[in-house]
Amino acid sequence: MDDRLVADSRPGAAGRCLALCRPGAAPGALREPLFPRLTPPPGRRADPRGAGGPNAAARPVGVPTGGAGRVIAAVGAVVNRLLYPPSHVLLLFGGATLASNLVWYGSGLFIGRLPGIALMLAGLVTGMTALVLLRRRHQLAGLAVFILAAVGLPAIALMTLRWRTGAPILLHDGAYQTEQAMQLLLSGRDPYGMDYTQTSMAHWHWYVNLPLDPALFHYVYNPLTFLAAIPFDMLTNLAQVPFDFRLVLLVAAVLAALGLTALPWGWELRYVALAALFLDPFFYLPQGRNDMLFLAAVIGGTLAWSRNRPVAATWSFGIALAFKQFSLFFIAPLAVALLATRHRGRLSTRSTLLALGGLLVPVAVTVLPFLLWNPVAYWTDTVGVVTGTAPDSFPIRGFGIAELMLVLHLLPGPNAYFPFGLLQAAIALPILAGGLPRLWRESSAASILAVGAWSTVGALLASRYLNDSHLAMLVFLLILAGAAKRAEQPEAAGRLDSSSPASSAAAA
Repeated sequence: MDDRLVADSRPGAAGRCLALCRPGAAPGALREPLFPRLTPPPGRRADPRGAGGPNAAARPVGVPTGGAGRVIAAVGAVVNRLLYPPSHVLLLFGGATLASNLVWYGSGLFIGRLPGIALMLAGLVTGMTALVLLRRRHQLAGLAVFILAAVGLPAIALMTLRWRTGAPILLHDGAYQTEQAMQLLLSGRDPYGMDYTQTSMAHWHWYVNLPLDPALFHYVYNPLTFLAAIPFDMLTNLAQVPFDFRLVLLVAAVLAALGLTALPWGWELRYVALAALFLDPFFYLPQGRNDMLFLAAVIGGTLAWSRNRPVAATWSFGIALAFKQFSLFFIAPLAVALLATRHRGRLSTRSTLLALGGLLVPVAVTVLPFLLWNPVAYWTDTVGVVTGTAPDSFPIRGFGIAELMLVLHLLPGPNAYFPFGLLQAAIALPILAGGLPRLWRESSAASILAVGAWSTVGALLASRYLNDSHLAMLVFLLILAGAAKRAEQPEAAGRLDSSSPASSAAAA
């Protein structure tokens, strides 16, 4: 040891150990870490102004002791090893995306052999580059290039193919139906209660295969989905190019990426969130599934709350609810967190009212006109067919409890009625009841995400149908909540903070 560091061997309180200090400085501790690699990266500190919002926790939430605590800690360690190291999440989701691209594009069946080979090579090369850059600088830039090659280029290729041929090849039926809903509205007709087999969907056999899907007779998405497409349709008309709904999704994807990169977290956590959102092939972004719309708004709300902008956060989550009914389970946690912030004197009455308005106004402005236009049609399309209360409801299918009940012959068939709404309430409401009181005491972004995400998981698992893009959305929300927790409490990274239902209340 050189003369810059000396041992502090003075007597102290019981249990005090020998420590290193600098001569002439405060004894008993070093001002800087001995090993720089152990220094926490920027954005991973328990700073309520930097990572968690107006009421971020200053101390980690305790993990239950005893057998339950050991189980949670063990499961948490597994989750951390599988999902949160950037290299693991890149290999998991990046590999899945490359495999999916091989199936959809590599054969050349849909877009041609040469374009398919070019897309595969671009994805493979950029994926390997992103993996190499993990041990160097510019990790996020490498990931961005990989996402552009593996997700962005296929979307652009499919859009270009449609512009050249006019055929909506590999365009999701919901995306095509949204285009038709927009055109119906522009022509003065109600998109809800419409028979979409009478639109141009009938021209393409892959949309009208027998037996006809109930979705052809109902538009299940909220109005903001097609309302948001109208400005893009106007721009494409000015540019004299055909409109494609994926233009809206690509803009939402860019906004979501910018929001994730702007989060006050360490690069590792932002990397994991970006990979989980863009490299999960079950989002089917190139094919036009619209989950990106409400997820971009959720990300915007998370960013705003993390940066002490609760009014902007509530408006962003309100827009998310206007896009997708799934966002409903984030409204109660956000409202409680908002009122708790007001109770502590950190928010004025005017700002509180403005923020609460943000939770309601986007839905009221976009939904009420269509609800008043034809209440029965709107309710049937957006609620009845997905809950099983309408005569021609969606059949039971997917990966949830409903499908399990069907496999176990607890239900007579896929079109059978069952009160799944009661089952959803029985699962989601206890999660909310356990998490909301904790939110009153600790209103951080991670807490809001944990309670909202796990309530959404409980509700969707017990829904009538749960498809693959829903699973991808749930996985991303849980990863986002876990990353937010680790950003606020980096010392708890080895534990399971918000990755199990049993700890959802504690994590919130």
